Amino acid sequence: MLYRQLVVELKRACTKKNLLLWFSMIVLLPAIRFFMISKGYEFYKPVEVFQETVSGIIPLLFPAIAMIVYLPSFLQEQRNHFIAYTRPRVPLHIYIMSKGLMNALLTGAVTFLLTFFPFIFIMYVENHLGMIHYSSLNENMHIPAVTFSQFLRYGEFVYGLVYSVWVAINGVLYSTIAFMLLLNISNPFIALSLPFLFYHIFNFVTALFDIPMFSPLSTIFPFNIEQQPLWTVLVPFLFLLVVSVTLFVFSIRNENEWMI
Repeated sequence: MLYRQLVVELKRACTKKNLLLWFSMIVLLPAIRFFMISKGYEFYKPVEVFQETVSGIIPLLFPAIAMIVYLPSFLQEQRNHFIAYTRPRVPLHIYIMSKGLMNALLTGAVTFLLTFFPFIFIMYVENHLGMIHYSSLNENMHIPAVTFSQFLRYGEFVYGLVYSVWVAINGVLYSTIAFMLLLNISNPFIALSLPFLFYHIFNFVTALFDIPMFSPLSTIFPFNIEQQPLWTVLVPFLFLLVVSVTLFVFSIRNENEWMI
């Protein structure tokens, strides 16, 4: 029954409006940044262009990007009390589980492509188009490494794939926390604001204590600081994972209190 309901939810989610929204997020957001940096910046390697392309607006809006993929449709069902009418046909726990899984699946796919698409374009297509002018790199110059550059030793494709998966995992985590907050908090504005506020407040706190390597922004988009050990990116991630598990347990134990 869960599989069948997942198929139903996927069909519901793939509306023209949503497909256009996802396309805009995957293509237009990186494209806007790419054209902003295509002139007036000095680059030596395509990987630098990729890192600069996924900097700026995407890191600032990342939690909102993750939450807007699927949760607006779930929120609309909540407001219209649609979920209550599905109980005679589908058990509530199956219905909500399918919603949570579809939220994770679609958010993961969109946030993965949000980084992997510009990576593929910049690394394997743009060099044939000549849209970016690359300066010569002499032996006395050193390009600062950033976190996740450790994977470049295994090849550029592996680096892009691993990094895109990491961004997708974090996107899923933020959207899952927001989904469970919507289930348990009567005010949807507060439920959707909390992950976004955590993201930026934690960034401010880590900057205040001069530990930017542990900020959510710098552990997902680590292009504003020098290379750090890979374990540093797990600090805010594990905290959010604990929050997510706690919310899951709380939600299971308080099914009768769900905001549906």
